[in-house]
Amino acid sequence: MKYFILMCDGMSDGKLSALNGKSPMEAAVKPTMNMLAYRSFNGLISYPEKDVIPTVSSTAFAVLGSDVKDLSGTAILEAAGRGLAIDAEDTAYRCSLVTLSEDGDYRDKTMISAFDGDVTPEETARLISALNKGLSTKIKKFYAGAGTEHCLLWKRAPGIEEMYSPADIVGGPVGPFLPAGESAARLVPVFEKSYTILNDHPVNVKRRAEGKKPLNSVWLWAAGKRPDIENFDEKWKVSSAAVCSDPDVRAAAAISGIRCVDAVPGENGEYAAKAAAAVAEFSAGADLVFVHVGSALKASFDGDAQAKVRAIEETDSAILAPVYEYLCGCGDQFKILVTSGAACSVEARAYTAEKSPFFMYNSTRTEVGNKPFSELNAAKSGFWLPEGFKFIPFMIRLPAPEKEETTEENGQQ
Repeated sequence: MKYFILMCDGMSDGKLSALNGKSPMEAAVKPTMNMLAYRSFNGLISYPEKDVIPTVSSTAFAVLGSDVKDLSGTAILEAAGRGLAIDAEDTAYRCSLVTLSEDGDYRDKTMISAFDGDVTPEETARLISALNKGLSTKIKKFYAGAGTEHCLLWKRAPGIEEMYSPADIVGGPVGPFLPAGESAARLVPVFEKSYTILNDHPVNVKRRAEGKKPLNSVWLWAAGKRPDIENFDEKWKVSSAAVCSDPDVRAAAAISGIRCVDAVPGENGEYAAKAAAAVAEFSAGADLVFVHVGSALKASFDGDAQAKVRAIEETDSAILAPVYEYLCGCGDQFKILVTSGAACSVEARAYTAEKSPFFMYNSTRTEVGNKPFSELNAAKSGFWLPEGFKFIPFMIRLPAPEKEETTEENGQQ
């Protein structure tokens, strides 16, 4: 059995005056979604669960079958999204390169600037190398990211406590914002020694000569640990791959134990590249391929209803249609799950806690659904799963679940 999960993130929405009272899903021309939905088990799902406002990462985790609502810090997502190997003993810290004043003791120094955008990759590589030479041990190491934003992985770290973004400190002394709990004795020396290493580093000597601010200290924050979830492939006895570019989605897939695949856009664009990557993974032996499309979500955050309609249409024609065609001819039985993930409002420019539509097509049986694929027609099925992360077991192991709710129209309509 082959499994294809297509997450058109944020596709679900309410009815919009800009679309003559239709939702973007209702306005979009999407023949493959409509055809498959008519032959599929369909309904509504709440991601990550009823009445909880989702995030990109929590929604991706839920679609992939894990209940991860609150991570202890965003650094763990950034580290996983960069492909770093992280185990249960690791704590990831976001490591910002910042500019501090050069007078007084460390605690009395002023945060001059954070997130300075003029650092080059060559400068970054040299500064991170110097930090590793002076501070890394068998249990902690710095990893270069982009610009001034990097990562420290620390095995059996001193702990996770309240830590502050450097942006919140600019213009004031850093002392009141340094770690102050039980972990301070191990954490604060990292801040202080980083200044000793970086302040007079040749990179910063040159930056000062060029009239630029020196990046003369690290600032650790957003600490987090890997959520305790089972490896996806081991749990479901499949070989899986994820085709996604959003860093938070890549992190959710990687933390779940799913191999992430890059889809390099060619002359036919990003959508076609994702379809080609999915087909290539199936052809190479993958049992399950997850494809995340973020364009409808971006259009929602931009407040652009027409762009959201186009995103749904291109997802249908350039991703779902060719992958469906491949699966029909591959010689294996297959299932296709198409989901909005969480709903996202063009008018509010934000995720909402509204129920969102899905359909699951099974090549071995024919259901009787509704078309076109929309929020309203999905609600007509009478099925609603309040905890979206519980759907994967039905898709991979069990028949479609019995209806749990009476017919209830989506609250967005």
